[in-house]
Amino acid sequence: MRIDVHHHAIFPDYVSRLAELGIGAQPGIPLPGWSAADSLAMMDRLGIDLAVLSVGSPGFYFGDAGLARELCRKTNDDLAATVGARPGRFRAFVALPLPSVEDALAELDRVAAGEAFVGVGLLTNYAGRYLGDPAFDPVLEELDRRGSVVHVHPTLPVHYPAAEIDLRPSLIEYVFDSTRALVNLTLNGVHHRFPGITWIFSHCGGTAPYLAGRLAIAEPLPELARVGDGGVHGAMRSFHYDIALATTPYALGSAERLVGAGRLLIGSDFPFVDEGTVRACLTEAAEVLGAGPMEVVARDNPARLFPTLTN
Repeated sequence: MRIDVHHHAIFPDYVSRLAELGIGAQPGIPLPGWSAADSLAMMDRLGIDLAVLSVGSPGFYFGDAGLARELCRKTNDDLAATVGARPGRFRAFVALPLPSVEDALAELDRVAAGEAFVGVGLLTNYAGRYLGDPAFDPVLEELDRRGSVVHVHPTLPVHYPAAEIDLRPSLIEYVFDSTRALVNLTLNGVHHRFPGITWIFSHCGGTAPYLAGRLAIAEPLPELARVGDGGVHGAMRSFHYDIALATTPYALGSAERLVGAGRLLIGSDFPFVDEGTVRACLTEAAEVLGAGPMEVVARDNPARLFPTLTN
């Protein structure tokens, strides 16, 4: 079974509520249209058997905890209904209304045990707080207790040089924010403190594979003391990574050299990424990795991470 772990569902109620607030996918960029039928058609044409759905950026928190709670609840219900209609083709990651820890734990209790869900989807930061922030420890403790798979999707940092770099921020800022989140978790020793969590980072972990050696050189510094046994390389090799939009020899090749094919997973980023680009990326990934390792990435690794999904 070929499984896509980075695949978005964008529901009409979510789009309309964000439109009321003047919020799109990112500044000046509207959310793309989506339907389950669109996803299924793309999956059929590209040989993807099952997609794990999530919402991703811009998420749910826009300064109003009550709205975030409402949006997450409705989104999780919509995800469950979508999976329920086609359980052989879809599963989902639970959306959580962080930064409210209390609301996140309540929503996790409400829906996480449902058959539709195979893990939890988190963003790299919530109002500028990254996932290793001690304030989020109660959520990580619960995810650890449950043995959860957690997919981390990038979002915009609180501050970025919008005026100086005239590009839609997803092109570089998302990559940098994935790096920030991964390094933040590593510096806080989260991989040791919460070993029951299986982490999947989007886009091959951003620039983290490139920076691994630079950070490892700095391990004697006091600010890296909590990284723990195995150091930076050990921490990064304990995580998993989807390959969405990161399939070139100098991106995927770097990640594969660092962590091996056994830590990589297919990701499409559909519908934020169009079908033609997804096809080209999957073809490129197969060329970079080779046919055998690509099958490990597409089939063996998700079967290990999601044992309830049978062939």
